[in-house]
Amino acid sequence: MRYFIVIAFFFCNCLAAQEANNTMIKNDIKANFSVKVLEAYEENSFLKVKDFYQLLEIYSAKNSSEALQKQVKQNIYSLFKENVLVSDFFTSDKITIEKLLEKIASKGLKFELQNIQKEATSSNFWTASYALTISRDKEILQKNVQQKIYFYPEEKSFGSKRKEIWSILLGEIQ
Repeated sequence: MRYFIVIAFFFCNCLAAQEANNTMIKNDIKANFSVKVLEAYEENSFLKVKDFYQLLEIYSAKNSSEALQKQVKQNIYSLFKENVLVSDFFTSDKITIEKLLEKIASKGLKFELQNIQKEATSSNFWTASYALTISRDKEILQKNVQQKIYFYPEEKSFGSKRKEIWSILLGEIQ
């Protein structure tokens, strides 16, 4: 009887471990896509990074109306994973996107990205690195930046049908 309980316990643990492993594989980037497909998603994610800085430039423009800033703010939030901390461009502090937007509002900043490339891939994100130049009038700030880009499956509803799709969201900026 004792052996039966031990075997049943061992069997249940194996099933739980296998289920956890299947979930990890299901959510793992490399297990779900070929190299070529991943490269296409990576290129798309780099475009999202560029879009983010273009939106920051619009948001920081001196002549941006309040209505335009509100719409741009919503667009910026839609690019990011929730509760992300980003590097303050002017200090070494980590701040929320909300605080970053408060700091750059109506400052007339220009953003330029160069040499964006993938550094590393994890199970549900990759890290991009790039050179960022921020300018205002004659002031110029240059930074080397690393940014996480999340890529994960999520279930979406399309009318009465539900489908799993893979989403790209920007993450932490260092």
